[in-house]
Amino acid sequence: MKYALIALLVIIILLGIFTCPQKSSIAPEIYKVVRIVDGDTFIAHIDARDVRIRLIGVDTPESVHPNKEVEHFALEASAFLKELLEGEEVFFIYDQNNSATNHKDRYERVLAYTYRARDSLFVNAEIIRQGYGHAYSRYPFTRLEEFLKLERDARHQKLGLWAETDEYPAISDSLVWFNAGSNKYHRQSCRYTSDKSLSMSKNEAIAKDFQACKVCKP
Repeated sequence: MKYALIALLVIIILLGIFTCPQKSSIAPEIYKVVRIVDGDTFIAHIDARDVRIRLIGVDTPESVHPNKEVEHFALEASAFLKELLEGEEVFFIYDQNNSATNHKDRYERVLAYTYRARDSLFVNAEIIRQGYGHAYSRYPFTRLEEFLKLERDARHQKLGLWAETDEYPAISDSLVWFNAGSNKYHRQSCRYTSDKSLSMSKNEAIAKDFQACKVCKP
């Protein structure tokens, strides 16, 4: 009986060794950064061609838009991305919210979470953390709430574009609420606001071209 129990334990251990799922040893594909376009877009060399990458969940002031003047803090945002990625290599993670469009936007840019290869710096988050861009909440993405929190922290610390100057007063902390995937903002008491609604400052909503709700008129 004693030897039978020992044999059974050995079998269980061996089964555990050979059936336990192992961590993937597949390394991510690494790509060379070719050029910085602006604060939230760059070009990487992928499969023998240059591909334009748009950072998911990040929106920086416009510096190269054909129909807009250079916006406040746009050049600083572009310089910051250049500081992070010029001459660097990166790897990407994609968001399943964009799988229906093959992870591309309407301009055929690849939508990606970008990580600097040498230290795994999460570039999308770092831009918002340091105050060089907004959390881009017009389209849903998995890390929306995380990015909004980073933005609120940067705003409260008056970092980057949130810094107060004579020409650009600090953004108001008067809050409005919005729903993921929507470009309308509401009062907290509005019938369209729920427990899942997210908050931002009213000035921030206006800066992002969100529209005021016609029901609650915030």
